[in-house]
Amino acid sequence: MTNPAIELNEDVIVTHKVDRVNLFDFGYERAGNVNGDPDVYATYLDRIMNGDLVEESYRGLSDDEKKERSKDLKMLEKELKEAKQANAEIEEEVKEKEKTIENHRNDLLNIREARANDSEKLKEESFSVFKFSINLVILAALSVYLFFFYVSAAFKALYVDFEGIAESIAAGSGTGSIMPNAAELAEAIQYNFMLILVPFVFYAFGWAFHVLLEMKGNRKFVFLFGLICVTFAVDFLLAMIIHTNTETAKELMGLNTIPWMVSPTFYIILFLGFLVYIIWSILLDSLLREWDKKHVTGNIKKIIAHLREDIVLMQAELIDTVAIQMKISDYREDLATTFSGNLTKYIDQFSSGWISYLSPASMKDVKEKCLMVKKNFEEKYEVRPGQVKVVAKRA
Repeated sequence: MTNPAIELNEDVIVTHKVDRVNLFDFGYERAGNVNGDPDVYATYLDRIMNGDLVEESYRGLSDDEKKERSKDLKMLEKELKEAKQANAEIEEEVKEKEKTIENHRNDLLNIREARANDSEKLKEESFSVFKFSINLVILAALSVYLFFFYVSAAFKALYVDFEGIAESIAAGSGTGSIMPNAAELAEAIQYNFMLILVPFVFYAFGWAFHVLLEMKGNRKFVFLFGLICVTFAVDFLLAMIIHTNTETAKELMGLNTIPWMVSPTFYIILFLGFLVYIIWSILLDSLLREWDKKHVTGNIKKIIAHLREDIVLMQAELIDTVAIQMKISDYREDLATTFSGNLTKYIDQFSSGWISYLSPASMKDVKEKCLMVKKNFEEKYEVRPGQVKVVAKRA
């Protein structure tokens, strides 16, 4: 069977009409129409090869389904683009955090190398458990001491019992200890419970001492000198008032009094407060600086750990684009594929119907020719058992 030659240009669109039939019955029927003509039989084999003649069980996409699939494909492509953009932003942030982690690791390495190469620096910058513990124990003891000392000093300075002082002097016990016993402390707090806040004023002076030492520049020495002077002035006034009260009680009893310049009690009260405050402030500063050493490398490690946690959380937010890409690929394949079936099976089913029509002995010669056409066809296109033919990208 000869087809006229047709010259096609780029503007001509060739369409393929796909017939879905029962290939056995269709082959038998068509063989009857042409009396088993081998040439016509060959054209039907070509149609099967080209995907234009398939088994009726084949189900491709309808035109409406293709339109819907095209719409879904565009949405998926848009979703993929947005997902890739979001992932790119996240990956950029992850790279920045990984770069920061690497910088911190280098900082840790530099610190360790510097300490390893300089024993003095290692001693100065490394946290000492022993030194920290000694500072803490002494500081705690002095804190308790300063608390009772300033409660007692404030009570003796601001609330005067001349008769009690006189009776104490007459009994030979002097003015009593600057450190109160339980009864005196209870009396002081009962007289005015706000006295328990007085020691915290000096604790605040000690904390300010540490804060000023942390300042940069030479101005801190001016402020430190001023702070020490203020603290000394307060302690001096407390000692002066207590001394004056004691001497006034002596004067009321007709006893000799002495000026504060030569009074041992005055200097004991002054230095038991002021010098202990200075020592307490220095110990507090030393304790806090020692604690900071412990956190130099520790804080860097914590920052690295937090950054790693951030990276894990950010990576969990990455959108899986593989599934979207696979779905897009499937949709494109659905739209592009016009035929997918078992080529050998289709040829055998159609040929079985065609040859069945040629069963009578009178059509033996035609039957032999058709069987030869089938054999030549399978050899030409290398059709093998179980071969699946896919014809894609049809217009």
